[in-house]
Amino acid sequence: MKLTLELLFSPVGLTAFGLVVLSALVTWRRPPLGLRWLTYAITVLFVLSSMPLFANLALGALEQRARQAQTCPAPPPGAVFVVLAGGVDGNPPDAQDYTALKTASLKRLIAAVQLAQRTPDSSLLISGGWGKAVREANLMGALAEQMGFPRQRITLDTASRTTFQTAVNLRDRLLHTPPARRYLITSADHMPRALMAFAHEGVAICAWPVDFEALPIQPLDMLTPQISALEKTSRVVHELLGMLYYRLVKFQ
Repeated sequence: MKLTLELLFSPVGLTAFGLVVLSALVTWRRPPLGLRWLTYAITVLFVLSSMPLFANLALGALEQRARQAQTCPAPPPGAVFVVLAGGVDGNPPDAQDYTALKTASLKRLIAAVQLAQRTPDSSLLISGGWGKAVREANLMGALAEQMGFPRQRITLDTASRTTFQTAVNLRDRLLHTPPARRYLITSADHMPRALMAFAHEGVAICAWPVDFEALPIQPLDMLTPQISALEKTSRVVHELLGMLYYRLVKFQ
């Protein structure tokens, strides 16, 4: 109960409550119909987007597509693990400033290194071009070395700033590797869009999704607006818009 009250009085909770009150007021005062419907639409959109029940259902549906795509067997010896970066904060001064990596980058890299360490003669192909002097891939490659993975089995792609660029830039390099030894590692919610990009470039690759975040929640909290739910919903919208952009623009 205490947690629920804290969430209700958080900025997200107060904003949702304020929008509900505003909707009630415009219904009572009866301003122009267009203004009323705009108020109702904004209220419903914000409340649903910040509600854990809706956010987890939406994210879970996206992650389920990644689970369905994960039909490959355990990686064989000599597998190549393509790791997609998930963002970097600020302008890190050197490649050892691992704290600059966003959570998605860290989760993807750690899962990839652990998998590669269990797979004999495997290699990491880390792609991430965001940053200035130090790119995402530089940070992730240095962290992989720090975790004990051999430097000579790490290749960095610091030129690709988007998922689609990664598929284009790595196409020729990956086509030299047998399809059964290509594995793509990224967050589960990002996997469907990433697979679309690689498929468009004619690169068959095994999906190995990580970083599943659509978790079950306590009943008292599932209807309480939360910033974490708003963040999840934003990620779902980002991925869906990205897939739509691929189909309408990139794939034409």
